[in-house]
Amino acid sequence: MNINSVLKIKRLPNLMKRLMCTPPAAGPSSTPNSASGSLQQRYRPSNFQKTILVWTKKYKSKEEIPQFVSAELIERSRSEARIKISNILIALTALASFGAILAGKAAAKRGESVHQMNLDWHKQYEEEQKKKEAVEITK
Repeated sequence: MNINSVLKIKRLPNLMKRLMCTPPAAGPSSTPNSASGSLQQRYRPSNFQKTILVWTKKYKSKEEIPQFVSAELIERSRSEARIKISNILIALTALASFGAILAGKAAAKRGESVHQMNLDWHKQYEEEQKKKEAVEITK
């Protein structure tokens, strides 16, 4: 084995790291047509996306949003909005659960229960069936 093959083997991990890593993205520029901020890196937001950008406080109003925004900013805003909505839904679920507990306790104090409702329904059903049978017999 010669020295050149040994050097190639030693450089292989560094070469693999360079090939697998993605190059750093260029920072956003002020104009969409500049060399560092091409149209591929910029995105025209829809009205819904503008609403999300305002709701997540990236901009103060829809009028302040530029015509082109980076796709990364829109994606980050969508993620933040998703988290906010999830937190709101968690809070609403907890409140609904607490309300169901209070309603169940109030029903228990009144003497209402699913078992009693089932017994009452069966009793009513049997009475209706007896009335129907009595009407059929008299015909």
